[in-house]
This record gives sequence, structure tokens and C-alpha cells, in this order.
Amino acid sequence: MKQKRLIKVAVVTSAVLLLFGSSVYAGTTMKDYSTTVGRFNGSAYTSYQTKTYTNEKGKLYSDSVGGKYTVDVRMCSSAGKKASWVRDVDDNTTYAVPTNKDSIKAGNSVRLEFSNDLTTPVKVQVEGKWMSN
Repeated sequence: MKQKRLIKVAVVTSAVLLLFGSSVYAGTTMKDYSTTVGRFNGSAYTSYQTKTYTNEKGKLYSDSVGGKYTVDVRMCSSAGKKASWVRDVDDNTTYAVPTNKDSIKAGNSVRLEFSNDLTTPVKVQVEGKWMSN
């Protein structure tokens, strides 16, 4: 009886990990992103990662930013804490993305927020890789 119960628990636990375990990544591995930033100061977000180190900046490699546009990017936590912006992110460039050591700490779920200028009249596609560290 106990053995059957243990097997059921193991099966359910495995299923949960398979379904939800891949939705948040450890922050020390570069992960792809591809998202569309809305017009006129619109925003877009990456998927979440788990911040590994409190005082370590994130790393962003921007493969492409649509058209001749640039975007701004910052790190945000799932609790609503936001770090300072990195301005004018362009194609084929690597950036250090600051963290706010007083509010974004190791173990937090974080993601990147992209934003374009108030005067950008079109949606802008952004693609690349990032890690929160």
C-alpha cells in the first residue's frame, strides 16, 4: 500500500516538474528571446530567469532590433522591482544590464523589459540572448 502511494507521488512530482520546470531558467545560461515592442513607448518582456548572484549585472547580446530603431532595456523582478535602463540597444552588440542590489536579489525571478521611444510609430521586433547572472 505504501509502495503504491510512493509511486503515485513520484509520478505526479515528475509530471509537475516536466510541465513547469522549464518555465524559469537559472540565470547563468544564455537564453534566447524574441519579442515585439509596441508602438509609441510600448513595452515587451522576456521570459523569467532565476537571479543567481545579487550584485552581478545581467548580460544581453542583442542580435537584432527591427528597422533602424533602438530600444531601451532594464531588469525587472516578478515582485515589481525595477533596475535602471540601458539606453539605445542596437543590433549585434553586448550589454551589461544593471541590477538594483537593494531590491533585485539572488533567488528572485527576473526578466527583461524592453521599451521604445515615445515617438516610435511602429512595433519593433527584438531578438537575441540574455542571462540574469
